Amino acid sequence: MEKNSLSQTVCGLFVTVLAVLLLVAPSARAAKTRNTRKADPEASRLMSEGLGSLERGETSAAISALNKAVRRQGTVSSYFLLGWAHYQRGFKLGSTEAADRDDAQSAIDAYTMALSLDPALTELPDRSRLYFSMALCYEAVESYDRALNAYKMALSAAPSKALIPVHAARLRMKMKDTAKVMANIEMALKKAIQNGQEKTLRDQVRRDPAFAPLIANNETRKALGIAAADFRGEEMRDAVRDTPKRAAPAQDPAVLEKISAGNIEFKFRRYLSAVAAYNEALAIDSERATLGAARTAAVYERIGAAYNKVGQSESALQALQKSLQQDPMNADARYQTALAYAVSGKTASALRAVKEAFSSAANTSELRRLVLLAKTDVELEAVRDLPGFRPLVAEVAGRIALR
Repeated sequence: MEKNSLSQTVCGLFVTVLAVLLLVAPSARAAKTRNTRKADPEASRLMSEGLGSLERGETSAAISALNKAVRRQGTVSSYFLLGWAHYQRGFKLGSTEAADRDDAQSAIDAYTMALSLDPALTELPDRSRLYFSMALCYEAVESYDRALNAYKMALSAAPSKALIPVHAARLRMKMKDTAKVMANIEMALKKAIQNGQEKTLRDQVRRDPAFAPLIANNETRKALGIAAADFRGEEMRDAVRDTPKRAAPAQDPAVLEKISAGNIEFKFRRYLSAVAAYNEALAIDSERATLGAARTAAVYERIGAAYNKVGQSESALQALQKSLQQDPMNADARYQTALAYAVSGKTASALRAVKEAFSSAANTSELRRLVLLAKTDVELEAVRDLPGFRPLVAEVAGRIALR
């Protein structure tokens, strides 16, 4: 399943279509399979109830109904939907690092049951959806080899989906398998070019914060054909323009006033008031669109930082994901993400976010500031005890000449 962001899971339209495909018009092969087993009316009712809950975004209610459905009569479709509901709930914050491990494992268990009933998954209109979401769930529980196998199965089921091998490359980078990272990127670009989707693929990679490690690395960024200038503001792009730069929209005083009010509230540690002011600024700008991606990302980063200050890590992560969707190379958003993970007890994810913050630093001065914060912020105390923290700092020490 191709997605611009891991946070964008199933939408109401897909669920409605899926309901039709699974409950009303099964394929001929699926119908032949079902003829050997009479449908349980109560199981069908519960499955429809679960689908309705999914349409409304009520994942917990969907899980409850679908659990009852599979107990009455487990089918490939009902187990798939149960796994999908767990996947949606577990990945509401978007990334594999932030995913709920219990939901991820429950999704894996449900998908495994679907596969045990029919390894060919003949009832499903698109088998790649199961395998792709299963791969993400395996990543969330740090079962990386199984995740890679699930990505391979997803690609086998949907050979034209170029984003699947990019996700595999992202995982390979996490596993430090550099050679296969490049091979997966080459495969993705080849598929995208064949389908006339090369620009679309690059845009998807640029917009999705999950791919920030690929963009932060010079070799993989070049392999993807993405210029560093794409993430360092308009100035570098302007230097090579053949046509004059289009005038930026005039700044909206009402938006700037709300941002300024938020900054004042933040300065005086009235963090929730700051969040309210920043959200008002974004609400006004949603109609007038004067901020631009970089400033919008900065506002979301401040919202995330404010939530971190009051210990609301989940809300912080939601805001920071939005920041990174606007600007995947926002180093402060990466660092605040590390703080949110650390406070939530996800120290390994926090360490990865610290590394991504260092990689995203725009210059030596910013990198030096981030390293000093990482070495002193109390939220990262447990992260500093991890074996990988000191080597990470040592890796960048030469670039910043720390004393």
